[in-house]
Amino acid sequence: VPQPLRPNQVFLVRKKTGPDAGQLYAMKVLRKACLKVRDRVRTKMERDILVEVNHPFIVKLHYAFQTEGKLYLILDFLRGGDVFTRLSKEVLFTEEDVKFYLAELALALDHLHRLGIVYRDLKPENILLDEIGHIKLTGMHIFLYTIEPII
Repeated sequence: VPQPLRPNQVFLVRKKTGPDAGQLYAMKVLRKACLKVRDRVRTKMERDILVEVNHPFIVKLHYAFQTEGKLYLILDFLRGGDVFTRLSKEVLFTEEDVKFYLAELALALDHLHRLGIVYRDLKPENILLDEIGHIKLTGMHIFLYTIEPII
């Protein structure tokens, strides 16, 4: 018997058809019944921001759809996991690792600021790593449009 969905779950899925058939994605599933009005607004904002933002160091939204009871966001799958988990498994990052991650993080945050978006949930759990060690920011539900775009 399948377990009931928690309010917010992420699954690894493989695309079956189309030009990206076979591609692995992370599927974020949200139960509408568990979302308060404020959370529904944030989820829509997250989707809108992910559609607008196109940057190599920010998680990409590939597809979004809904059923009567659930919302689905199909995002980049990143094999490297998150920085929090990596930190807990390693005693220390090397100085070179830290410089590399901070440089990519600075580029991602600068891109968001140029679009007038402030990222408010920077923590190791929201910094994902791809298979070769590049970062991607996630956790878009805490983004805010609060500044004038620079571009």
